[in-house]
Amino acid sequence: MPKLWSEIRRARAMEIIADAAMLIWVGSWTTLSWRLYNFLAGFARAGRSIREGGASLNTAGDQIGEALGRAPVIGHRMAELVRLAFSSASARFVEFGGTLERVILIIAALLSFVVLVIALNLWFQRYLPWRVERLRTIGAAHRAIRLAVKAGESEIERLLASRALHRLSYRDLLAHTP
Repeated sequence: MPKLWSEIRRARAMEIIADAAMLIWVGSWTTLSWRLYNFLAGFARAGRSIREGGASLNTAGDQIGEALGRAPVIGHRMAELVRLAFSSASARFVEFGGTLERVILIIAALLSFVVLVIALNLWFQRYLPWRVERLRTIGAAHRAIRLAVKAGESEIERLLASRALHRLSYRDLLAHTP
């Protein structure tokens, strides 16, 4: 199982705080984006109202046509003309209202998505490279220290002395040379 956090308390605390901050950042921007979508999608009511008004106009035309249809001699023809007139007028309202509703919902979804992507992108550009490097370092240290073949005390001391020796500057080497 991969190591997620350092064994050193201070480094582990910093990593856990960064991970928690990332989760809070993502959660808050996701919530904000969802609220923005709901707010903007509320304007789709205008399209819904126009569409429902068109449907009501069509129903009214049917009712008027039905009432005129009872008139003797010309009632049947007059009823068809009224129904046709109301139907053609209401069809445009229904179509326009439905189109307006869809456009507003699409714009709301796109705008909230763009806001979410920009906010998360800004954070992830800083967080992800740092976190990936930390995970690589922690994994390499865990493999080298905890999972490697155990060496003898003398070999470890010789390796640490060699490492210290190779990291010294020439001035320090000359200062410690007998």
